[in-house]
Amino acid sequence: MSFDLNARLAALPGFPVLTGQRLRLRAPGESDVDALFALYSHPLAMRYWSSAPMRTRMQAQGKVDEMLEGFERRESIDWLVTGRRDDAAIGSCTLYRFDARAGSAEIGYALHPERWGRGLGAEAVALALDWGFRSLGLDRIEADIDPRNAASRRLLAGLGFQGEATARERPLPDGGAIASELHVLRRSDWEARGR
Repeated sequence: MSFDLNARLAALPGFPVLTGQRLRLRAPGESDVDALFALYSHPLAMRYWSSAPMRTRMQAQGKVDEMLEGFERRESIDWLVTGRRDDAAIGSCTLYRFDARAGSAEIGYALHPERWGRGLGAEAVALALDWGFRSLGLDRIEADIDPRNAASRRLLAGLGFQGEATARERPLPDGGAIASELHVLRRSDWEARGR
């Protein structure tokens, strides 16, 4: 790579705030614990995750701490997705698993089911993608999804991701496992779409 991804991450002056047409992506805080618990305890929101829904508010408090610590170590950027006007947390969007050698990262996202079907997930992911490609100079962003999650597959396809033949085995909350789908978006493809 022609640049140092780790240096770019280390040089971030603070948690990046991204603003879209309807949404804002920002750092989590203590006041977001209840909203995070509502998201991560919802069985529909967690249906395709590799961990079970949260059962206690204390788990949501731990999640806020984990999100902030991940940024402090520059291992992840775990945004809360909020309304642009009301700033109420309705989801999360994360860039993580940074690989300086490959110039890549992975993206993950969740949106409260009450907000599904409005294009908000795609807007949040697009904000994070654009920032990752422009600000960090990433060459490739991957998404690892449960193959049963057709809505996530459509969201990724709509943003230009391509499915790859490789699949990883991911654990399921019940102790089983399922082969997951890996989807990839390259910076050149993102830029070619006029982003």
